[in-house]
Amino acid sequence: MKQTIKYIFAAVAATAALTSCNLALLPTDAIVYEPGGQVIATSEDLSQFEARIMSDYRAVHGGMNNILEDVMTDGFNASSGFGNNYGSIHRTDDSFSSSDSYIEAYWSNHYTVIKDYNVLINALKDKVNIPAGTESAAGKVKGEAYMFRAEAYMNLVRHFGPNYDPDDDKALGVPIVLEFDLNARPARNTVHEVYTQIKADLDSAALFLADVAGELQADYPTIDAVNALYARYYLDVQDYENAAASADKVISTRKYELSNTAEKLKNEFRDDAGTEAIMQLFGSRQESPNATDVYTNMFSSQENGVCFRSLFLPTKKLMDSYAGNDIRKTVWFSTTDYYTEVNGSYYRGDFATFVKYLGNSNLYSGDVPNGVQMCKPFLISEMYLIKAEAESMQDLIPKAKSTINILQTARGAAKSGGRIDDIRNEWFRETVGEGMRWTCLKRWGLGFEAREAQAGTLSRNAVMRGDYYDGRAMKADDRSFIWPIPADERRLNVNLEQNPGYGN
Repeated sequence: MKQTIKYIFAAVAATAALTSCNLALLPTDAIVYEPGGQVIATSEDLSQFEARIMSDYRAVHGGMNNILEDVMTDGFNASSGFGNNYGSIHRTDDSFSSSDSYIEAYWSNHYTVIKDYNVLINALKDKVNIPAGTESAAGKVKGEAYMFRAEAYMNLVRHFGPNYDPDDDKALGVPIVLEFDLNARPARNTVHEVYTQIKADLDSAALFLADVAGELQADYPTIDAVNALYARYYLDVQDYENAAASADKVISTRKYELSNTAEKLKNEFRDDAGTEAIMQLFGSRQESPNATDVYTNMFSSQENGVCFRSLFLPTKKLMDSYAGNDIRKTVWFSTTDYYTEVNGSYYRGDFATFVKYLGNSNLYSGDVPNGVQMCKPFLISEMYLIKAEAESMQDLIPKAKSTINILQTARGAAKSGGRIDDIRNEWFRETVGEGMRWTCLKRWGLGFEAREAQAGTLSRNAVMRGDYYDGRAMKADDRSFIWPIPADERRLNVNLEQNPGYGN
């Protein structure tokens, strides 16, 4: 009997309504693919497959995917009206368990899109699925799928496995699934094996996308995006020479420029019209990107007009990290732009609100910003940070200083040295809200101290208080630096071993 391998090719909707706990995926259809069979017969079919994986890629960026890491760490306090949104993630108390709905969604969303990437990669290995005259286009699409799969596995292993350790080839990462089999019960591969797969996929992406030149705000993968992902990979596996070289490949193109005025920085993050995005994913009012509105949660008041009702507010540590002339403090934080409603009272000028993701006016109607902006998976600022960190870790301190000073000068920030602590502080300031803080702390083997709140939020009773809120500290060996394998997955697959600290 001929064996048939079925691949679910699911369209993934926005992962979450950010003021609720509805994290269900919404699959709309499926394709059955039999190796050697034909599922791509025309160039139009190929275009539709490409559109599908691009939709998948957009679905796992922005929104919840960025919020989790930032509200989990030391940059934000839960407001007194946060309604327990992301509560377990923020507190990381006993409610942060293998049954956590956010953790389950992160896992399942990524494995869902991996299924789709696998369909396309495996289908395009069969010549019957490469219509005449589409050889070049098919190669490009296959390269996109390889890059997307590499990034998906990097996201998974970063969150559900320990850091890559060159001397430990036994530590467990996540299952590598390259061919979907409904009856399979794959065990977890090691962290080393997952990173080996990531490197193989990146190498394939680089081969197929070698001639796809980078361009500012590209809404599709280019060779510059591949090199940016290589830079992340090499930083993770502690190959600092190649991490710096990969980041510099993107920097040296001179196609992407750091914003050096408040207006340019506002154009970048508020209006999606800047000069820094190596990739900027498509978005429209009809096909809205995932919202990042937890920091603003705006509404219209009859008495005070458009107002904030923030679910999370910046900590004192975050606000104090910026020097007075730093344009990031001016553009990304607001104290007087709008009133903030707290427990039925309205305040203005008492404390800062994080507005980096206020919302692009082209992506909402009316007067109330909705926290929706085009997702930017790779920015040139990250390349400077990776290059500087890699140089510092090689003890190339003058080079690291020179690299990080370029970013600091553009932002109007005080120049620092090139020691690793200098670089770490700049990561905190620069990538706030981008979903990188927890990953950075984990990579560095650092925890954080209590989330001291802004004085104004305390005097107005605007933030949650207690040991697991403003008093929450996290040591470097806290169990929460490795997420639990979701309970639902383990019920279906007895071969999935749980991470330490989460029971059975």
